[in-house]
Amino acid sequence: MKKTDAKKNIAIFVDNFNVGGIQKSLVNLLNNNDYNKYNIDVYVANYEDNFFNTNKNANIIKYNKVPMIFKFVPFNIAYKLYKPNVLEKEYDLAIDFDSYQMHTAIGALKCKSKKKAIWIHNDIQIKIREELKYRILHFFFKKKYDYFDTYCAVSQGALDSFKELHKEKNKEYLVIPNYIDTSEIANKLKEKSDIKVDKEKINIVTVGRLCHQKGIDIMLDNIKKLSDERKDFHLYIIGDGEDRDKLTEKTKKLNLDSYVTFLGNQKNPFKYLKEMDLFYLSSRYEGQGMVILEAKSVGTDILIPKHLEKYCPPIKGVDDVLLYLKDYKKSNKSKKFDDLKDYNNDIKEKLESLFNRANS
Repeated sequence: MKKTDAKKNIAIFVDNFNVGGIQKSLVNLLNNNDYNKYNIDVYVANYEDNFFNTNKNANIIKYNKVPMIFKFVPFNIAYKLYKPNVLEKEYDLAIDFDSYQMHTAIGALKCKSKKKAIWIHNDIQIKIREELKYRILHFFFKKKYDYFDTYCAVSQGALDSFKELHKEKNKEYLVIPNYIDTSEIANKLKEKSDIKVDKEKINIVTVGRLCHQKGIDIMLDNIKKLSDERKDFHLYIIGDGEDRDKLTEKTKKLNLDSYVTFLGNQKNPFKYLKEMDLFYLSSRYEGQGMVILEAKSVGTDILIPKHLEKYCPPIKGVDDVLLYLKDYKKSNKSKKFDDLKDYNNDIKEKLESLFNRANS
């Protein structure tokens, strides 16, 4: 191998591999990386109770996270005090893939690398406005963005929002959406569903963390209004989170028990999606909305409100979600699997371009 063709060394920092969109997007990246070209060391602060299996070619390294108190001191102070136990090797590129943590940013910044990049997974302006916890965290860690060379957002909507808050000169701004591992989806579609759905009804499904951002409360309000207009439907909610009890209680108060089923976290949601007619996402905001493209791959019809379009191209949103649900009719056509080949090839090219110019 010529010196110019030597493998690039990439370091990626993440907090954990538990349930979550960030974790899933990193797993997809690792599964689609060309390890003949790029060595990847993944530094993980909390490597317990992993929901996902990581690619065996990725080198997983556990490192020490900052003490809890460091979350509530300004980033510049935490940066001086915290010493992550990273390898004494030089990387071409170090990435903070998490972007919500102090320790992932400091780890990426303190390891020896020629360039530094940070991933933007959400519309942080709306997140600051809507979520008190994130507003506090962002207040303390916002200076971390000053240290990075490159900002990689998972959608144009997320990037535009970020740039309004953190517009820097002589920095690189990129849109690199998340891989959708369609080979994994195709394999998991072979598994038989363990629930029985009524094929005479319109079966609606959503997948996501049960939290404020995902707007499941908004969905339940729309489902209540829909139940006043038609009875031939059922909603399945896949996922878990801090709002689980609140949402199940809301379901009872709205007398929707016969219309709504909570399925919890599922390692294979696709065996359920193949049984469904319509995938419905009601998020208040997104970063990209990977589950929408996963549903597209399965061949399920997709419903999103208009305000989510900027995070989820090429999917089009609707102005009136309730009207769409009232008028929706089941398709008699069998689902057609979409391997999203062009979409994933475009992402691969963008990632390789970033990796290859890391030492320039």
